[in-house]
Amino acid sequence: MCTRTSRCCWFGGPGWKRVLCYRCVCFLYALIVLGIVLLPAPVESGCRRLVRKPCEAICVRRTPDDVSNAGRRLPIGMNPTIFAAERGNVSLPLSASATGWTCELRIVVIMPANTSVEASLPRVQPVLEKAEGYIRREGIIPADVAIRWIPFDDRCEQARATVMAMDGTGSDYCGHLILGPSCDFALAPVARIARYIYNDGIPVITGAGYTFDFEEPKTHCENEFHMLIRTGLVSFKRMAFFMIELIRHFNWNRVVYFYERQSYYNVAGPQTGHLLMNTMAEFFRHENITYSPFSTDSARTNLTESLKEKVGLSYASPVKTTLLV
Repeated sequence: MCTRTSRCCWFGGPGWKRVLCYRCVCFLYALIVLGIVLLPAPVESGCRRLVRKPCEAICVRRTPDDVSNAGRRLPIGMNPTIFAAERGNVSLPLSASATGWTCELRIVVIMPANTSVEASLPRVQPVLEKAEGYIRREGIIPADVAIRWIPFDDRCEQARATVMAMDGTGSDYCGHLILGPSCDFALAPVARIARYIYNDGIPVITGAGYTFDFEEPKTHCENEFHMLIRTGLVSFKRMAFFMIELIRHFNWNRVVYFYERQSYYNVAGPQTGHLLMNTMAEFFRHENITYSPFSTDSARTNLTESLKEKVGLSYASPVKTTLLV
């Protein structure tokens, strides 16, 4: 199939006694065969097949005359429908470039408005504005790509957060990305349905997700939280590992876990203490550590009496060293 010729590709180097010369077409043929064999098969990123909506694109072809509010940015916290109605413009305010392309990145922010939670809308919105300023100064994204923040108050409720996610990705807003929720109970349903929104799913980025379920593998569509991206370094799983190392270091083998169900509401919303206890219990079982949970919410008397009643002599024996959490 391949023959010697004066027009060829040379292979070899100094010290080679024989250098074979083949037609260039033979060399290209070999590369094509290797490419077919070695390259991975195409991968579908979506978890279900859907017709792509035009609004899913960040950039659309449009002339500046089509948008009366060209060059204007939607203020953070402003409802886009109200914004458009007040200015007599049905279309949303986008920034049209000289080439006729209009680009806008729409980010849905789902967090509680209640400042009892650390990651709440009033506290996070100024940070987002500073982040956008940094992005603009550093040129991380093109200057002609507008950023629109679309905030929703989920009140740390599961059902409300789910509805907010559906509204934020519907035809009225058509968000490209979800930030939040910051409460674990609200985050769970949003992270579950994200893989089925749009043809390719929608990323969910959060600093929360402390419960161990959110740290499970997410590389396949079958994984429960496939589109979830956790940015936080701390989780209840890491805390459980720390406690296990502490228990092993002192050769303890039994634990009484005293907790308040609604404690640390400011960290992850409702029942943060209960979620932490569940994570601890999960990994204590893996390590064959005997544990006994006790919620202080159910204490009939004061905590001192509850401690005497629950612990008694079972965890105060001189034979077995124990730990009270």
